[in-house]
Amino acid sequence: MSPADARSAAEAHPDSLSSLVDLLRCLECRGTLKVVELTSPGGCPELGPDGRLECSACGSGYPVIGGTARMLRSPLLAELRRRYPRARCALEDRGREVADDAPELAVKRDTAASFGYEWKRFGMPREEWRKNFLDYMRPLAPDWFAGKLVLDVGTGSGRHSYWASRLGGRVAAVDLGESIDVARANLPGEALTVEADAEDLPFDEGAFDLVMLIGVLHHLPDPQRALVSVSRYARPGGLVRLYLYWQPPWRWHRAVLRLVSAARRVTVRLPHRLLHALCVPLAALLFGLFVLPYRLMRRRDSLRSVAEHMPLKAYADYSFAVCVNDQFDRFSAPLERRYEREEVERLLAGAGLVDIQVAPHHGWLAAGRRRESA
Repeated sequence: MSPADARSAAEAHPDSLSSLVDLLRCLECRGTLKVVELTSPGGCPELGPDGRLECSACGSGYPVIGGTARMLRSPLLAELRRRYPRARCALEDRGREVADDAPELAVKRDTAASFGYEWKRFGMPREEWRKNFLDYMRPLAPDWFAGKLVLDVGTGSGRHSYWASRLGGRVAAVDLGESIDVARANLPGEALTVEADAEDLPFDEGAFDLVMLIGVLHHLPDPQRALVSVSRYARPGGLVRLYLYWQPPWRWHRAVLRLVSAARRVTVRLPHRLLHALCVPLAALLFGLFVLPYRLMRRRDSLRSVAEHMPLKAYADYSFAVCVNDQFDRFSAPLERRYEREEVERLLAGAGLVDIQVAPHHGWLAAGRRRESA
């Protein structure tokens, strides 16, 4: 689905929300929410309606802007007023206050701004999305998703939610900041989009068959705490799947990453537009030195074994734009952690998950299962 098709789909149903809105729960009392007002679009008119959700138990209200439920506490709620000055819904300051100068909150907001910029420039649908999704989900087969309830935390552009939905899943996609509007544009109307903090989710615990955190935890202030929090939303026996950056096994690769880490001390402070411009020639250099030669070498039997040791070979099946995207990602996110296999296993075990599996895939693909109820 192209962005234009996505907008047409949203415009075709301007006064509706996903039926999965029934999954949402009040942040204050965990009560159920009801739609009490739904108006014509104003905040993001190309995406969907504005409106308001209200808790049936305590009366707390939450805005809907551009077809997305905004389930936030103060001061994150204040960001909505700045981003959507034309929104035709009440932006109420209700609920528990969070210190505006809290260091972790600042990191989360900076991270949301970085990825918001990234996905607005690189988040258009791509043919590679299906393969990318299935690679991350292996060994789950495509038909596994039919009828499953899926929670995608840190959805970004919505690419994983898109294919989970296309394969028959019922999807709730969550992110913080402007990324969620990119996801809303890319996702079908039946998917639920929610702007929320990953550690303050508005759902019942144990509601989902699958919880996905693809490329998320290594950017959060406290990955262990976040995984403990998010894993609770998988049903007993349900799956939790994640992707994490790795500490690669090759000495030369680790040396390169040390240089990248040193450069990040500067690049994370650069304006996003400037960093984007710098990433284009960097990606071109990497593509020319490694990716294009690998594409040629893997076709020849005599060179295939050598080609398998080439760096950046993961980009051989993707477009140049994906390489630019990833360089921006690497140099812009405020926090970045890398893990050894044993550290990933401990991370999942520390969240109470069982049947833990960790496999290399240009990083670590990790999966666990929430323990069955006693």
